[in-house]
Amino acid sequence: MSDARDVFVNRYRERTPRSRRHYEEARKHLPGGVPGNAGYRPPYPLYVDRAAGPFLWDIDGNRYIDSLIGGGPHILGHSPPAVMDAVAKQLSSGTSTIAPPATALALARRIQEHMPHMEMMRFVHTGSEAVHMAMRAARAFTGRSKIGKFEGNFHGGYDNLLISGTSFGGPEETPLSLPEGAGIPQGILDDTIVLPFNHTDATVALIERYASELAAVVVEAVGGTWLGGIVAGQSFLEALREVTARHGILLILDEVITGFRVAPGGSAEVTGIVPDLTALAKTIGGGFPLGAFGGRRDVMSQVVTPKRGPDDDRETIFQSGTFQSNLVSLTAGLALLSELERPGTYEKLDDLGGQVREGIEKIGANLGMPIQAVGQGSIFGVYFADEPPLSIRDVIASDRESAGMFYLGLLAHGVFITPYHLGFTNAAQDQAQIDEILDICQSVLTTIKEG
Repeated sequence: MSDARDVFVNRYRERTPRSRRHYEEARKHLPGGVPGNAGYRPPYPLYVDRAAGPFLWDIDGNRYIDSLIGGGPHILGHSPPAVMDAVAKQLSSGTSTIAPPATALALARRIQEHMPHMEMMRFVHTGSEAVHMAMRAARAFTGRSKIGKFEGNFHGGYDNLLISGTSFGGPEETPLSLPEGAGIPQGILDDTIVLPFNHTDATVALIERYASELAAVVVEAVGGTWLGGIVAGQSFLEALREVTARHGILLILDEVITGFRVAPGGSAEVTGIVPDLTALAKTIGGGFPLGAFGGRRDVMSQVVTPKRGPDDDRETIFQSGTFQSNLVSLTAGLALLSELERPGTYEKLDDLGGQVREGIEKIGANLGMPIQAVGQGSIFGVYFADEPPLSIRDVIASDRESAGMFYLGLLAHGVFITPYHLGFTNAAQDQAQIDEILDICQSVLTTIKEG
C-alpha cells in the first residue's frame, strides 16, 4: 500500500509545484501555511485560485470537481447566478449595520416556513457561535450548568465544543470528557457529560444519572467533521427526545450541516424529532458567513429577548455581534432559499448523493475491498471497514491508512476533498461530474488494491 501512496504523492507534487512553493512562503506567516486547520493536508496544502459552479481551480491551473464545496454551504455550487445577482444589488446599498435590517425578519420568516419549531431565532456569525449561544440560552433557561454532548460529534471551535471528538477514553458506555487539543480548561471538561453516539441504552442511563444537572443535550443527526456522514439511528434519536423531555433537559439539534441540506426542514423533517433549540449555519448564508440559533418561544423570549426596562426582573443572556446584521449574508440567504424551493432541487441532490455512495460501494465490492459509503441525501462519507461505522470508535478502528490514501488519490486525480471529511453533491453538478468522480474512484481504488 505504501507504493500506492508514493504514486499519489508523486502525482500530486507533479501537478502542484506552485502550491508547494506557495506553502514554503505561507508557512512563514500563517501557522501551518493556512488560515485555518481545515485547509492543511500533507504533503502540503492545495492553494486555490478560483471557484465556479461545481468546480475549483488551483494556482497551478488544475481543475477539480469540488466535493467539499466549502465544507457544505454551497449547495447550489459556487457563486450561483441568482444569489450573486442579489448580492451585487445589495452591495450598492450597504454591507452591514448594527441597526436591524428588514431582511433579518424576511429570512427568519422564510426559515420558519420550513422549520416551524424555530419559533424565534437570532442570527449570528458562524455555526460554532450558533451552538455556543444555544448552550448559553439553555443554561440560563434551566438554571443548570452541565451540557451533554456525544463522543465524535463536532459542534465547532469554541472551548465548550471541542470535547471528545477524535480524542476518547474510558468504556464506550461511559466515555470520558477529554479535550480535543490544548487550551481547553478543566472546568469546561467537568461541565460536559460525554455520551456514546448511537448507543441508546447507555445514553439514556447517563442522562438519567445526571438529569438534575443537565441544561441541555446537543446532537448531530448526521455526523459531520469527525463522524463523516454517519447517521444517527431513528430509535436512538427517539429515545433521546423522550428522556430529555421527561427531565426538562433541552434538546439542541445541531443542524449546521444538515439544515436545508438533507431536506428543506433539515434533520427535524427527516426524523420527525422536534428539538427545543436548533443551530443553523452554512447553507442559510448562501455562501456567505451566517448562522442562527433558536427554537421554543418560551425559551427565547425568557432568556434571549433583552430586558424591557428596570421592572423586568428576568435573568437574560447577552448575545450580540458586529456583523450579525450582515446585509450581504442575509440577502444571499434569502436568494438561496428561493432557489432551493424550486421543484426537483432536492430530488436531484439526493439522486446524485445516492449515486456516489452506491457507486463507490460497488467499485469496492468488485475489487474485493471492504468499503462502506455512508451518509444521507447529498452527504457521503467513505470508510474502509467490514461493517458500516456507528461511532467515532468504529471510525478510528477502521482502516485509516487506506482511507488516507483514498482521499489523497482523489485530490491527485482532480476531486477536491479533505482527508477523512464528509463529501457533498451540489445542484450545479450534472451526470458528467458524477461519472467522472466514480471513474476517478475506480482508478484510485484499483491503485490501492494493486499497491
